[in-house]
Amino acid sequence: MKLQTLWLFVMLISASWATAQDCTYILEGTVKDYHDNSSLELATIYVESLQKTVSTDVNGYFILKGLCTGTYNLSIAHIDCEPKKITVDLTGSQKIEILLEHHVEDLQTIQVIADVHDDHSNTQATTRIKKEILQNFSGATLGDALTSVAGVSSLKTGNSVVKPVVHGLYGSRVAIVHDGIRQQDQEWGGIEHAPNIDVNTANSIQVIKGASALRYGGDAIGGTIVIEPARIISKDTLSGSIISQLQTNGRGGSITGSINNYRKSGWYQQATVTYKRLGDYDAPDYVLSNTGSETAAFNLGLGFKTFEYGADLKYSYYESSLGILRASHIGNAADLVRSVNSGTPTVINDFTYDIDVPRQEVAHHSLRFSAFKRFAGLGKLEADYSLQFNNRKEYDIRRGSNAGRASLDMDLMTHIAAINMLFDSNKTTTTNVGLDGMYQVNTPDANTGVRRLIPDYDATKVGAYISINHQLKDNWIIDAGLRLDSYKIDADKFYFQTRWESLGYDEQFPQFERRTEGNQLLTNPVLDYGLYAFTAGTKYFFNDHYDIAVNLSSANRAPNPSELFSDGLHHALATIELGRLDLAKEQSYKLNTTFHVNHKNLDLELNPYLNLVNDFIQLVPTSIETTTRGAFPVYQYEQLDARLLGIDVSASYDVFAKKEADVTEEGGLNRNQQRLLNFNSQFSYIHGTDVDANEALIDMPPAQFNNTVTWFDAINTGLDFHLTNQTTLEQTRFPDNDYEVNVPLETGGFEMREVNISQPPSAYSLWNAGVSYSFFSKKNPKVKRSLLKLSVFNIFNTNYRNYLNRQRFYADDIGRDIQLQFIYNI
Repeated sequence: MKLQTLWLFVMLISASWATAQDCTYILEGTVKDYHDNSSLELATIYVESLQKTVSTDVNGYFILKGLCTGTYNLSIAHIDCEPKKITVDLTGSQKIEILLEHHVEDLQTIQVIADVHDDHSNTQATTRIKKEILQNFSGATLGDALTSVAGVSSLKTGNSVVKPVVHGLYGSRVAIVHDGIRQQDQEWGGIEHAPNIDVNTANSIQVIKGASALRYGGDAIGGTIVIEPARIISKDTLSGSIISQLQTNGRGGSITGSINNYRKSGWYQQATVTYKRLGDYDAPDYVLSNTGSETAAFNLGLGFKTFEYGADLKYSYYESSLGILRASHIGNAADLVRSVNSGTPTVINDFTYDIDVPRQEVAHHSLRFSAFKRFAGLGKLEADYSLQFNNRKEYDIRRGSNAGRASLDMDLMTHIAAINMLFDSNKTTTTNVGLDGMYQVNTPDANTGVRRLIPDYDATKVGAYISINHQLKDNWIIDAGLRLDSYKIDADKFYFQTRWESLGYDEQFPQFERRTEGNQLLTNPVLDYGLYAFTAGTKYFFNDHYDIAVNLSSANRAPNPSELFSDGLHHALATIELGRLDLAKEQSYKLNTTFHVNHKNLDLELNPYLNLVNDFIQLVPTSIETTTRGAFPVYQYEQLDARLLGIDVSASYDVFAKKEADVTEEGGLNRNQQRLLNFNSQFSYIHGTDVDANEALIDMPPAQFNNTVTWFDAINTGLDFHLTNQTTLEQTRFPDNDYEVNVPLETGGFEMREVNISQPPSAYSLWNAGVSYSFFSKKNPKVKRSLLKLSVFNIFNTNYRNYLNRQRFYADDIGRDIQLQFIYNI
């Protein structure tokens, strides 16, 4: 009886508490755009515990009535917005404000661009290389991948050292930005310093053909190459790929693996590992002795990202050992004349994987920390810091106690800090403002026993920029930008007293002289440069299919350390390079016009341009010099006023319109719906002129054609064929830089012989072909799980020499190459 009384008492108390609980609270609020605080109509707010949904009115307002004290989980959604979940602890009536990302700014990094020529957001000529194309170059270099873009060629030292050339310009005139940070391994400036970047880390690459990417520097008068990593996914998922490749020319291959681990919480990890090993390449008629290479690369990223804030830490490592064609190092003047004039290598050995001297070894370390924070109704603030360390060694043919010791050993340490503010709260106007600073130290090893090619120096740069993009109308945009930089180089360099005086530096730069040691003079050149860059342009969309853009830019570029200080034998090129301390900064004025058509099955772009460069710096051959290590061509930097006039044309045409694939009852694809025949064509031409002398510029790319026909889903779903023709015309415009050499005769005495170093090689045409088969996922027949590809390059084993390959003086380029590639996507 007592138990029943107690139970009745508890029930009465509970009923009394329930009756007393106040369930009259109100939760009201507004849903707004995160960027500009505009109200979002018809946003839905779902209350999980009540299984109730309300919508916002025209003012973005909503109200929930009759709520009790407690915790409520709300899910908010709106069309074109990222959904959002919040938790509200309710102890009384409450008013809240909910901000949604309506502009979905991050879609700029993940959207599928229908045509690769245009991102529709700026006035500069741009081209994007997608991941599917980049995977074809998993075993090649970044420079090789970039040549798939019209207007981009490559300056080579053999087949492993490949430097991109954009509209005839290369080196420090072309900025290479990897994951938001400008690469500094190019700042030594020499033409044989290839970018130390693993192309497998790129999800896409954007090529900007002009000086409009002011965020990354104003001296990129040739263009900017932006390498973009894989996007961050805000959900629990694991993705990645394994790519293996084998090739007959070089008798080696590469393997790369990448893994991306994403969490819904915002945490993520990314990693990529690559290894490549090749032996000597083969020309059609002989082995290119000592042209093997070995490369290892590793990239790791760890970060946290939500829509409103995030941070990440990334580390990358790249190491490569590259053989230099043995025949390019000549013993004496007579051998040099015979090699250059006959075109036959003086050294041809059996194939080997050994990488002997001459060779170069490079190592690149990069550590980067970045963070961002979005501010409602204002924009996005980003901050970055990077530390880059580069080591470069060059090994020459040396004997005695110096055998095996590097002839050149340089360390380059670079610190970069940057802050950028994106103001995007205005729907028609976007503004970027930023500050950045760089401190760089170059330290060559003084104990190599060889005169230092580039001296010790410190370099500092401080810059600020602003860029504005404004949409005048739905079909008309304008943009403009301005950047100012202060750049200073402080060097310590020894000059031979006789050379210092013969160049007139004793009268021009007496303030740099410090002390004399024997026949050498220690100097302390301190050079300051004030730099600016300006760009303005407009783009007009006639309709959804036709648009035209015009961009005008003006920019400075200070001479780099290689151009200023080079003084000795460059072992990787087997040339003697002489810099000039009195070089002025370059001044570029570029007019870039782009006409674009994307209508039905045709995608066409025409890009004519004009670039006037005052005080253009170029490296030209002047003579030959015989040293204790052999006979070498001498190259010297000079300045002139240049005019570069050119045009790029690219077109893609689908003979059969591609239709959406149907899924059969068995889970396969309806093969008849996937047939597609595509023609892709590219043409580029540049007319480079020395305005002062009214003669051609050296090292201008000759006219090039590239035509490819691809048959998708041929015979069977997933089976593709392609056939490519690459035609390079003879460069008929070149300066006469031939010179005479006093050659000893077998019968005694000497005779003057001309070295035909100016004459470009003949035109050539190469044919490539390939077949690939895609394996699709059984769960989702539209998802490509893996790919097997067989490619043949230079099918007919054609003998040819590339005008922009510095080793063309000594040997033919590589012959036929058969490659087998397998890609597996996780």
